[in-house]
Amino acid sequence: MRNFTAILIPFLALSAQLTAQTKPATPADTSIKSKTLKEVVVESRPPVRMKGDTVEYNASQFKTKENAVVEDLLKKLPGVKVDQGGNITAQGETVGKILVDGKEFFGNDPAIATKNLPADMVDKIQVLDKMSDQEEFTGIDDGNKTKTINIVTKKDRKKGYFGNLSAGIGPDGKYEGGVNVNSFSGEQQFSVLFKANNVNKSGFSASELVRMLGANPELFNSLPSSAIAELSKMKGIHITSDDPAEKVQLARPTGLNNTQYGGVNYNNDWSDRLKLRSSYFYNRFTSANNYMYDRHYQLPDTAYNYLQQGRSLQENNNHRVNGSFDIKLDKYNSLKISPVFNSNTADLNSNRSYRSTSADGKQLLNEGTQQLNTHTTNNSISGDILYRHRFQKPGRTLSLTVTPQYLKLDNSSLNISQNHYLNLHQEDSINQQLTGHSESYSLNNNLVYTEQLSRHTALRLTEQFNVTKGDYEQIARNYNHADGNYNVTDSRYSDIYNNAITRNVADVSVAGNYKKLTYTAGLSLENSIQQANSAYRNYQLKDHYNTLLPHLYARYRFSRSRQLMLRYASQASLPGISQLRPIEDISDPLYTRKGNTQLRQAVNHALTIGYLSNNMYRRTFSNVQLRLSTIRQQFTDAYTIDSTGRQLIMPTNANGYYNGSLHGEYSFPVIANGSTLTLGTEVAYNQYPSYFNAISDMIRQWTITPDFDFSYYPVNALVINLRGNATWNNRHSEVNKAAGQQYWFFQYSLDFLVSLPWKMNAEAGLECYTTTGLNQSFNNTVSLLNMALTKDIGKTYALHIEARDLLNQNNSYSRIAKNGYIEDRQNIVLGRYYMISLICKIKKFKK
Repeated sequence: MRNFTAILIPFLALSAQLTAQTKPATPADTSIKSKTLKEVVVESRPPVRMKGDTVEYNASQFKTKENAVVEDLLKKLPGVKVDQGGNITAQGETVGKILVDGKEFFGNDPAIATKNLPADMVDKIQVLDKMSDQEEFTGIDDGNKTKTINIVTKKDRKKGYFGNLSAGIGPDGKYEGGVNVNSFSGEQQFSVLFKANNVNKSGFSASELVRMLGANPELFNSLPSSAIAELSKMKGIHITSDDPAEKVQLARPTGLNNTQYGGVNYNNDWSDRLKLRSSYFYNRFTSANNYMYDRHYQLPDTAYNYLQQGRSLQENNNHRVNGSFDIKLDKYNSLKISPVFNSNTADLNSNRSYRSTSADGKQLLNEGTQQLNTHTTNNSISGDILYRHRFQKPGRTLSLTVTPQYLKLDNSSLNISQNHYLNLHQEDSINQQLTGHSESYSLNNNLVYTEQLSRHTALRLTEQFNVTKGDYEQIARNYNHADGNYNVTDSRYSDIYNNAITRNVADVSVAGNYKKLTYTAGLSLENSIQQANSAYRNYQLKDHYNTLLPHLYARYRFSRSRQLMLRYASQASLPGISQLRPIEDISDPLYTRKGNTQLRQAVNHALTIGYLSNNMYRRTFSNVQLRLSTIRQQFTDAYTIDSTGRQLIMPTNANGYYNGSLHGEYSFPVIANGSTLTLGTEVAYNQYPSYFNAISDMIRQWTITPDFDFSYYPVNALVINLRGNATWNNRHSEVNKAAGQQYWFFQYSLDFLVSLPWKMNAEAGLECYTTTGLNQSFNNTVSLLNMALTKDIGKTYALHIEARDLLNQNNSYSRIAKNGYIEDRQNIVLGRYYMISLICKIKKFKK
């Protein structure tokens, strides 16, 4: 047997032999007493095993540092990756949900659990594809799953409380501290969390950023990079970059950031008939940044430089309340109600100067200054009401989901700028106050009926009806020098309008499950109507679309450990109202944006083919995924540039969007002590059109990204982790050959964790970033050396001393490449700092 070895020890015979060898019997020894022991079982738990479709890791087999959190444990697991920004991938897919003993922890934001729960509470880590509520109810597998990690706590942690308190200080006012207390009692979970720091550790909740941006996509441009890093964790969110240097900015956020976040989480399963999930979460984030951006335009018909420098201060405050009541009414009926409340405020204050010059830098084309202050408040209330009915006939079900939502957005801005266009000998100025108010209501309904046609085949009929209506107001007022107030309405930038969208989707799908093959194939007919009306500016917009959207999901199991998956999906996207309205946005004086009333909907087609193999006995894991996608009538920007360097930017529809990637990785043990090596690579191709001054161009880009991850355990007291990845980027233009670029970007790290005598642990890490192939002044290597020492004081306290960026090399020099230009960037970043912290460990459990 591989997992258990039973050894029966014949103690009597062995005892007699040892006695005879070590102590001769005396004359008084007239008899030998004997006693037979019970059977002794020696259990050997494998580090990784398969339980159905779930990969389960035994946490005790993966050593972590003292006071480690779950994220540190995940980094040790073969087949699981945690990048510098905290994004988690498992089996090649992004993890979108973290559960604790099967229950949600602070909603759907994975980072809250992985960055705060202690690793020593974990018994097992389970990686699975979690079905949606609809899939779990109907039993029809259509591939609509979320890659999920379930944290199974140790049995002795299920009744009691645990957590820690920490407080740390350093020179120049640096601080970090927090409270994390968790109380588990059977099916009841209660957690309190609060943390604060000013050392660039983000507390943003990615799920709330999605809701915030859904109501106002324009807010994306004002988000700090650390918030974007958190946003990129969400499943279905793709933040693309033409340059790997931007990824470094996400991994090492720019600016000097101050964060406070915390909340309360309460879950309870009173019975199978009533289950509760609830949480409240708050975060506050401020960021101060000094920057200088040097942009070089290389267009087919013109070339010039644009330089801007300035200072910005941002502050975001977010409140979120989540709840879920799952009620089983009787044997055939159930009801699930999931309300959500979200409130967000964002403030931005910036001062900058800018100028444009000829390509050789000798002629000044324009120059200007700008002061911009904005304030935005966004409140939303929504909830899912899910009713499920199961008929007596097996496989026959009916479910209805109703989702009402209310959004309210208020914003105000003050834009003061002075601009001088030297070649035209012209000057203009802006001193304008812009106020906006919007309220929108939506109601989404989803009706699903399933019928079992035969033993292996089922029918699913779906009807979706969604309606959204909103009233919007934007008023621009110029400064009145006569009375010193902003009371002169500027109709050019003002608008009062309403918008309505109705969407109806009818879908017919057939699902099958035959031996090793599972599939779902269907066809949707989507009817959508979008219309807007403005009496203020006297325009009407109305578009009507009928679109056929096929979809297919299939999975073939060669064995329990090997499977092949295919997923094809198509999706229609309507243009946003800000992209349609014929009104100018002059928040950046040299880059004016204007809507396009002729914009049409876009349709995306995506195909994924994946092969997965897990050999738990050999501890090998392999994953290969091919992804292909194309977008018809995609929204893209068309630029018109005049002789002064001013740009007018309008969205337009374009074809020619093609994306493809081939990703593969293989993980295997290298030494019998648990050490593992993971090798991977990805080859990607992107193609997209570009428009400048009515000249159509095509951008093509190849990217190759090899990577490795080596976890080495030479002795029990030492853990070594070596990681690295490289990116080769080849980007070229079809029309403008001079705009092409080729370069390598390297990111690699080495970490040591050592257990020392006297209850001490030491850790050291070196992170390096190297860029080649750019201008000589921007080809550099940044090395970040970090060290820490932890000393346990009794069973309750620990003293932690750390030093970050000991070499003081952290900088923000980078280069990005976009349509028609390359830009060299420099931002202020957090440099070397030291911190000493006292940690109090709280732990009390019932035996």
